Amino acid sequence: MHFGELHIGGWIGPALIGGVLLFQIYVTYRLWRSSAFEKAQKVAQSKLVWLLPMLGAVIVFSVLMDEEKHARGDTSGGTHLRS
Repeated sequence: MHFGELHIGGWIGPALIGGVLLFQIYVTYRLWRSSAFEKAQKVAQSKLVWLLPMLGAVIVFSVLMDEEKHARGDTSGGTHLRS
């Protein structure tokens, strides 16, 4: 073990875990600040975020973004072509 040397491989795992944790915290925070869901839905979605690391957060984040877009009245989705 060399403490004076920088080993890139030694930082990848902790960086990925830290990134996943930060994303899960961010999604949980956004979920609980949202008015799009009732408390029971927020509890269920929070469980999904934390019981299925990363996958649960991505699913909840996607649903949250769709609900917020719908609440703003933006239904374009950015997929319509102009003629």
